[in-house]
Amino acid sequence: MDKIGIIVSNENPKSLAMAMNLGHTALASNIEVITYFTFDGLTHLMEGEKDLSAIEPLLDAGMPNPYDLLDQFVADGSDLVSTVACTTTLDMLEWEQEAMDDSVTTKFAGAATFLNEVDDADQVFTF
Repeated sequence: MDKIGIIVSNENPKSLAMAMNLGHTALASNIEVITYFTFDGLTHLMEGEKDLSAIEPLLDAGMPNPYDLLDQFVADGSDLVSTVACTTTLDMLEWEQEAMDDSVTTKFAGAATFLNEVDDADQVFTF
């Protein structure tokens, strides 16, 4: 396996944690990861404080903060990681690209670009 795609369309931080766990595992195996944030999942790339109350018990039990995992994923991934903010969703919701956190957003693109980039992917996962 040389490339996977991950679609994050859910705003729950637990979904981000699962996506980042998969992404980090792929990186450890030297697998390219294209992560596409769309619809409610796009909120994970936005600047500002994040509400972690939905996963507080998991954090208390030792689960890493999913936003720290996202930061580390992008920092460690180099050329193997793309985190793509869906431009169609941004346009539809009338959100500005400037609202996205540059430290974790590596690219802006629509669904057609994502599909083209994962055309040769071994797997595409959705969270």
